[in-house]
This record gives sequence, C-alpha cells and structure tokens, in this order.
Amino acid sequence: MKHTSVAGLSIRDIEYVQAIASEGHFGRAAVLCGVSQPAISQQVQKLEAKLGIVIFERQGKHISVTENGKVFLKKADIILSTARELLELSSSLSSPMEGELRLGVIPTLGPYLMPLVLKAIKAVYPKLRLSLYEEPTETLEQLLAERKLDVILLATAPKTSSFDTVDIFFEPYIFATPEASGLKPEHPVTWPQITSSQLVLLSAEHCMRDQTIALCDLQDKQGQRMASSLEMLRQMVALGDGSALLPALSVTGNDAFGGLLTLHSVSDGKFGRQIQLLWRNSDPRAQHLNAFGAFLGDQMNTPQMQKRLQL
Repeated sequence: MKHTSVAGLSIRDIEYVQAIASEGHFGRAAVLCGVSQPAISQQVQKLEAKLGIVIFERQGKHISVTENGKVFLKKADIILSTARELLELSSSLSSPMEGELRLGVIPTLGPYLMPLVLKAIKAVYPKLRLSLYEEPTETLEQLLAERKLDVILLATAPKTSSFDTVDIFFEPYIFATPEASGLKPEHPVTWPQITSSQLVLLSAEHCMRDQTIALCDLQDKQGQRMASSLEMLRQMVALGDGSALLPALSVTGNDAFGGLLTLHSVSDGKFGRQIQLLWRNSDPRAQHLNAFGAFLGDQMNTPQMQKRLQL
C-alpha cells in the first residue's frame, strides 16, 4: 500500500473547517477559534489547495458546504474526535483526577445536591477543579457526547450505549398539597390519593415532568399551566393551583410559605427517581470516573444524608 505523507496537514486547520461549517460564517468561526478572519480564510484556502477540493462555496457573506466538503467534514469529525481522545488519554495517564472536570447537572437536582457534596469533593480531590453546568437532560447528553462535558448527573437512563453509568442514590418523591386540602402536615399519603389529585407539572424541558406523567398515568393536556422550576412549582401549590410531586432534596420543611402547603411521604411504595453519574465509555479516565461516582454514592449513603432523603 502506498504511504501517503500527512506533511503540511494541520489538525488546527481541520478544526477551522469544522468551526466554519458549524457557525456558517468565517468571522464567527474566527472569534470562536481565537484568530483573525483573514488568517482563518487563508488557512482554509491553503488546505483546499493541498487537498485539491473546494470545501466551502463562497457567495458574498453567505457560505455553504460543497458536496466534497460534506465528505471531508465527516472524516474531519472523526479525526478531531480521535485527537481529543488522545489529549484526554495524555491527561488521564499523568493525573486523571486533577485539573478541570466539567460536570453537568439537571436543574431539579443541582441546587439541592451540590451544596451537600462540594465540601467532601474538595477534601478528597484537592487538585480537582470542578466546573458546574446546569442544563436540561437532553442538552446535557448532547454536550457530553460532543466532549464539552466530562460527566453528567441525570435522573433518567441514557438514550445511547456510548455512555457508562453508575448509580449514586435513590431520591424519593414527596407529595406537596395546598393547606386547603385538609391533609395533616407530614401525615403519609397513599399513591391513589396522589393520582386522584389535581397535579401541577413542570414545563416540557424537565425530565421530571415525563416521569410524573408516566408514574401517575396522566394525560399531557395542551395549554395546561406549567412551572418552569421546582421553586415556581412549590409556589403554585402554595397558591392553591394544585398538588405536586417534589424530589426529597428540594423539600425545605412544612413551615415554608407560612403553612400554605403541606408535605407528605408516600406510605405504600417506593416512588422516586434514580440519580446516576454518566460519562463517555471512550473516556480513558473511565475507571477513575466510576470511582468518583462511587464516592458520591458513599456520601449520599451516610445516615445524615439518608435522613435528608426522608420527610
């Protein structure tokens, strides 16, 4: 087989092409890559000349990817993905749990879980620089797949086999209902009591909405009122708009809103969500990320934390 030299072919130039195709604009791609627009244009032209193909069709300020360019971009994505894996491998071999770890977490979990575990993380991983990102489930999975995040905390099973997972803890649901319902504060309720009540739901981007609909066998009605966050959901319950299921860590006590709502555990079953840590199964730090997940699980399994998960 003839050996083809890659002399003069730069990973950085391939990255420029990927950025231009993604942004649809040379100027925006230049800003993204931290170079000037003339510099990025010149490098792409040199690359096109070396390859003997036209990657972009230029029409004034508008650009489009040519058919040959589309073929090139498919290979370019593979090359850049592999190059990033090599960088991750280098980092993992030298100091796997040092430096930056980009952790994504869903909005219904992050504000309540992270304050409970951050101190322990800093104590056990003193050289780890944790960067937190809060996004809905679908966005977090996409960012993890694109290598823009390293690990994510979700309450649903991954939609792809390219992620590995470890269970962290089970978070029960607590039933919140308006004071006018007449239920005695902290008195357990049965699941039929919950399913027969008028439930207020979170907005569509929250996975907990789908979980509630599935658990309670509800119909997703067009135009019904929704809460954009757990705090808004709690306020809607206090105002008498309906009842709701709340994750246990988000519960602050029955004195919230001056007693306008009451909180209740569920007496006849284990209803809640399984919290998992996910990472790409191609990540060379997989063994260490699995251990990190087990560490988080141990933190949530202490008597103090288990007490917080109960009403």
